Amino acid sequence: MKKLVSFTVAAGLLASIAASASAAEVAPITGTPVVGTPTSVTDTTYTKYETAITPADLRPATPMVILTKSTAFHFAAGSTTTPAGWLSSQTVDTTGQIQRDSFGNEWREIYTWLGKAWIKVPTSAYIITP
Repeated sequence: MKKLVSFTVAAGLLASIAASASAAEVAPITGTPVVGTPTSVTDTTYTKYETAITPADLRPATPMVILTKSTAFHFAAGSTTTPAGWLSSQTVDTTGQIQRDSFGNEWREIYTWLGKAWIKVPTSAYIITP
């Protein structure tokens, strides 16, 4: 019963605040505008800002690798030790770093949930270069 009374009181207060706010008079705007009234969209009444991104900030995108089967990832390129983890079939983003081991396998550095890691690119994978 106390909750019902509290809710009713709160709703009544909100209704009274809303009613008083909507009944407040608004003073009419008088006088002339400070800036002047633009006659078209191309008038110079708008402020010009410098862009936040400059051409020096832009870098080309890195290649993406589409894995079609489970692939092990390691923390070092060419590693023959136990993998740090496994990735399922998915598209992974690379850092752009590529190395080849003594057997001619291509290793690419990728981003994982554990940080940067290396995968030996399987022959069934697709590489998308931007």
